[in-house]
Amino acid sequence: MKKYLTIAFIIIGLFIRMPFSQAEESLISVESHVDRATITIGDRILYTLKVTTDPKVKLDPLSLGSNLGTFEVKDYKIYDPVKTKDGKMVNKSEYVITTFTTGEYVIPSIFINYTDPQGGKKQIQSEPLFILVKSVGATESDKEDIRGLKPPIDVKGSYWGYFLILPLAVLLGAGGFLYYRHKAKGLALPTISDELLKPAWEVALFELDSLKDSDLLEKKQMKRYFIILSDIIRKYMERRFVIPALDRTTEEIRWEIKKAKLDLRVSELMVGLLSFCDLVKFAKYTPLAEEIEKSLNDAYEIVNLSRVEEVKQEILVGK
Repeated sequence: MKKYLTIAFIIIGLFIRMPFSQAEESLISVESHVDRATITIGDRILYTLKVTTDPKVKLDPLSLGSNLGTFEVKDYKIYDPVKTKDGKMVNKSEYVITTFTTGEYVIPSIFINYTDPQGGKKQIQSEPLFILVKSVGATESDKEDIRGLKPPIDVKGSYWGYFLILPLAVLLGAGGFLYYRHKAKGLALPTISDELLKPAWEVALFELDSLKDSDLLEKKQMKRYFIILSDIIRKYMERRFVIPALDRTTEEIRWEIKKAKLDLRVSELMVGLLSFCDLVKFAKYTPLAEEIEKSLNDAYEIVNLSRVEEVKQEILVGK
């Protein structure tokens, strides 16, 4: 079924491009390709995007965002525009991407906005690309590493040594027990932090407000801003939905969310926000002002949408 959906997606992408006129093709064209279409889990793919335009066409900055579907961007490079012999301008960018789940996937179309010579705002998109991700199979060399157990070694000697060692071990054990029992009398039970005494949504909203009022964006500390934003939502997910998130990749969290069967809107916001944070943290992507604002608003919406249900649960428990 998944394979048929993938094929349908590609066909729809092709039909969307059909109305593109020959006159426009002379102004702008886009090519996308990968260095390989079949990989094993964790392998990296080089995804290349090339946009060729008339010199009079003005390209908008490419906002890749989290538009590569299930693939994570590990690195990227944007080349300076190059002028061809026939006067065209070529804008090329490369992205190193990977995924950690097996299956058949599609790198979605990338939408590119531009302004034609007459001042009209238009859009073109790349072709979707099909990728097959396979599991890592065992090879013959791997099998050679597996050997049978060796027989037990017969140690010859006298049993008198054991009669000497056992009393000594008992004395050491008793001494250690008395020592730690004495030390334990002075230990107090750990106190519960104020943060854990508050509802998860209250802590998350406070932290989001603090991040909003910080000067990280003014100081151009973009990566730190999105690391904190990601950690706030990950910590909220752990406390609110009991989903391990702080030490998981976004792809692993995606599957945990799917198993937890969260509200569809909340799930989409969480995965989209964490994927975008990863792009800024790991791929050195510089987000636009509207993308920064949207990310913070999405974080607030995640907390507020799930906050209603949490408040209801607290009332029921109180009754």
